[in-house]
Amino acid sequence: MSHARPEPDVPSTVNGRVPRPRPSAREDEEGGPRRVGRGPATDRHRTLRIVTGIVFGLGCLIGFGMFVNGFLGMVLVFPGETALSFVLLAVVGVVGFAVLRRIRPVRAPTMAVSILALVWGMTGALGLALTANGHLLSIWNKVAGLPFGGEWGAALTAPLNEELLKVVGIVLIAVLLPRAIRSPIDGFIVGALVGLGFQLVEDLTYSLNMIVMRGGIDGVVAVVQSFFLRVVLTGLGSHWAMTAVAGAAVGLVAAASWRPEGRRTVQAALLLLLAIVLHWLFDAPLLGSVSGILFKGLLIFLTAVTVYLVARHTYRSRVRRALAEAGDELGMRRSSAMALAGRRARVKELRATPVPERPAARNRQRQMVAFAEERAVEYHPPPRPEPVLGE
Repeated sequence: MSHARPEPDVPSTVNGRVPRPRPSAREDEEGGPRRVGRGPATDRHRTLRIVTGIVFGLGCLIGFGMFVNGFLGMVLVFPGETALSFVLLAVVGVVGFAVLRRIRPVRAPTMAVSILALVWGMTGALGLALTANGHLLSIWNKVAGLPFGGEWGAALTAPLNEELLKVVGIVLIAVLLPRAIRSPIDGFIVGALVGLGFQLVEDLTYSLNMIVMRGGIDGVVAVVQSFFLRVVLTGLGSHWAMTAVAGAAVGLVAAASWRPEGRRTVQAALLLLLAIVLHWLFDAPLLGSVSGILFKGLLIFLTAVTVYLVARHTYRSRVRRALAEAGDELGMRRSSAMALAGRRARVKELRATPVPERPAARNRQRQMVAFAEERAVEYHPPPRPEPVLGE
């Protein structure tokens, strides 16, 4: 097995310890804490995060208030049916939350980031979208007429309002917690969780509306029917998938410190546009048969999976290269160091370690993985060699 160093080449410390990440804003060049004041740049960042936190909180409160204002009456009139729908969707939410956190490569996002994403989708994005959708639908009805608005209004309204409002939450989380979204795969997972939260509460509203449409009779049947249509039939290709694609766009921009170059800007714009187009396809009055609805959901799901696999491959390869560097500096076999990018490999190594030594081994794993993820977001493709005249 070759022991050539992977690109990009970095100086080796060979100090028997896990290499430290590059100095942060609070560390000097030697790795120690700075002894000077915070400075104007740090103060601006802190102020920005405080303002972002306030905006995020107000958005959640206002959105939740709009939802309560629109549906509290139905909840009070149909408490049993509401409870049944809530239980069914809660099971879906718990499973979806666990699965989406688990598919992030190397290690799951922090619980704080995951909950913030879910909460924004359930409150801020959902509640604000309810009001925005109503206003935009009214515009389509007035401009193009009621028949056109009734047929195409949803497809021309929800993709714009809902996807942009969900993306706003992803951006707020990225600014509020700068380490939460530093790559497309981070944006994909956070976006998927925002979409999941939105999807769960929207499914609840659809079940309540279906009860009313049935005249308040056989409410349990209406809830089960709505659950089948919204979860079983179309759940795989719904909001979580659309917003995951849009979240990858945010991750692309955040990875460039919010100053992307032209190519990355185009890629991010195309991903956001793709998410909007997927949502348009989902709501468009096309392929209205059961097979057509299944086809649309499958297409959206496969598109999201494709974006995920590309982002996952890029991220894992960078983490593995960084782990190889750390392993070289610690005198580890390269294959053993690179294997730490997988959860199962880390568990397997711990099980093979004597019990008294497991705490130290677990701590070493955590340090190496943290170092590798820190270094992974800093990698850039090596520059192309200049052509030599005469060749």
